[in-house]
Amino acid sequence: MANFSTHFTVAAIVSGLTATTLLSADHISPSIALWMTFFGTIGGLLPDIDSDHSTSMKALFTLLAGFCCFILVSHIYTQVAMLELILYVVSLFITIRYFGKTVFDRCTVHRGACHSIAFVTLIALCCVHICVLLGHTATDSWLAGGFVLLGGIVHLALDEIYSVDLSNKRLKSSFGTALKPFAFTKPFISLAQVIAIVILFDIAPSYDGALHVITNWSHFQFTPVWFNIEDTKQWLLHMFYITPRDLHAFYQRF
Repeated sequence: MANFSTHFTVAAIVSGLTATTLLSADHISPSIALWMTFFGTIGGLLPDIDSDHSTSMKALFTLLAGFCCFILVSHIYTQVAMLELILYVVSLFITIRYFGKTVFDRCTVHRGACHSIAFVTLIALCCVHICVLLGHTATDSWLAGGFVLLGGIVHLALDEIYSVDLSNKRLKSSFGTALKPFAFTKPFISLAQVIAIVILFDIAPSYDGALHVITNWSHFQFTPVWFNIEDTKQWLLHMFYITPRDLHAFYQRF
């Protein structure tokens, strides 16, 4: 399967290009585009969260702890003293980064229920609800969840691609264990994931705004205004066909 560097790089590139596309279509602001790229990159690391010794898991729990600390600080910094704030932040970070990671290590198996489309979808919906609770609009919340889902799908697809040995033209033993709808070996956990997905989707805010964003491309412009395809064709024709022919005719006179 692909390593941490590959997952991180590809997820960041795909998320960045997608966010840039939405930015070019005037659907989101530059700051939102940066956040969407961040969410997509995190989504690209999510399926490896069940790997006990992976860099992805360490990075994810570190980012999760840091993000939770940031949320805590933004909500209580006016209500407590500086020393209390530091104590709360350090305690929360240690709890999530170390104790939370240890508990998660013992409860999960690599390429199990977390390494599936259902898990990534569940986390994406959780992201939607968290963004709404933090005061963001329904459209931005759905876009954030969508980017998490996009990053997760990219991760699973990469692992599936890496399970094909092109040099020996064979499939590795890991083929089919990455890009799967849910964990077939964990039926009860998979069922719980599906039920949670249905419930979270049902109580989620309207996705009409996000649907409008990804279907309306009236303001999107791929090429700059000054770039005209017909003019470019004429220029190329003149440079590579007409001009050499004229030069040849000119030299023939001498």
